[in-house]
Amino acid sequence: MLRNGWVAGTLLVFACLASGCGRQDEGSTASAPVTLKVGHVGHDHHLALFVAIDNAEEYADRSGISLKTIKDRKFYELFDRGRKVADLEIVMVGGGSKMPTALAQNVIDVGLGGVAPVLAACDGGAPVKLIAPLHSRGDMFVVKPDLAAAPWREFVALVKQAKTPLRIGYKSPMAVAKLIFEDALTHEGISFSGDLSRNDVSIHMINVKGGGRLNVSLSQGLIDGYAGNNPFPAICVDKGIGRIVCDLEDLPPGKFRDHPCCCLAANTNALAGKEEAVVALLVLLLQANETINSDLETAVKTASRWIGTSEAVERRSIPTSGYSLEPDARWHECMSVWLDAMNELGTFKGKLKGLNEKEAASEAYDVSLLEKAKKRLEETGSGTDAED
Repeated sequence: MLRNGWVAGTLLVFACLASGCGRQDEGSTASAPVTLKVGHVGHDHHLALFVAIDNAEEYADRSGISLKTIKDRKFYELFDRGRKVADLEIVMVGGGSKMPTALAQNVIDVGLGGVAPVLAACDGGAPVKLIAPLHSRGDMFVVKPDLAAAPWREFVALVKQAKTPLRIGYKSPMAVAKLIFEDALTHEGISFSGDLSRNDVSIHMINVKGGGRLNVSLSQGLIDGYAGNNPFPAICVDKGIGRIVCDLEDLPPGKFRDHPCCCLAANTNALAGKEEAVVALLVLLLQANETINSDLETAVKTASRWIGTSEAVERRSIPTSGYSLEPDARWHECMSVWLDAMNELGTFKGKLKGLNEKEAASEAYDVSLLEKAKKRLEETGSGTDAED
């Protein structure tokens, strides 16, 4: 009899918990903490992440989102109004296609990286979505000091008169800077190829395999110039390795002005299963952009601390970029240019092939969590990031 009573009582407890009559308030959406791995490439186009982490304590007064440092620049605990929502791990991943590949393979949950590689990954069917804009501009064309090729018109004339191909480097096949540069060459009628055995072209495009190798390759004479993102060109000038010919957004025909360079992307599993943590991260990033756009000195010091560049380099580099998480009409217009260019180059072979930006957005974007983060900030009265 006692045994039957114990069983009945136990079943009643389980039934009560299953029906939501435990201690958790009815209607609460709080979930157990998750592990959220965030990947970045380690340059100042991803400054929002670094500023968000270093200033989270200050931001918590407004948004309620805070961080506890476990190991600097590596492990953190993410809290929402004092309740832990995630163990946050910051991971260095490679640029180009390496970041979206890491997303697709569940090595990271959220990644900061180039829009072109993310779009290419989506086109190929990877479980990856672009979840927010992040950064624009900041890409430069650099040549060795003794190459008389500035401004751009002089470079075009030099290339067309040269008897042997010039060697121009890039960091990865899907690098934003490479695609913009090659589009300009096509516009100018300048032939190029990655096949170094071809002497019937004007430019040999050389993959140096990493942004960190751009300046090394230039200083060692392996290339005559490169199309690359800051802070590498700023470092180049600071060390006297080369000189900047132009900002790539100024190249003809001019369609890449204000071009989106980097974005935030996420694995679709993270979007479905780690929503609360991703929204909290986005809240911090929105607040970080306010700081970047209003306080250059803080941005410079933070970039220098995280990346290891000098403050002088960052003062030259950061102002060449735009930092915003706002998917406004201008951003969509510029993303349309990207999609058209990648279609023209034959990059898309899958589900984005031939689509216009509005059509591609339904396949490749998911800004729903960004909207939740913005709403959270509006409710706390802290606003969103400043306009570029």
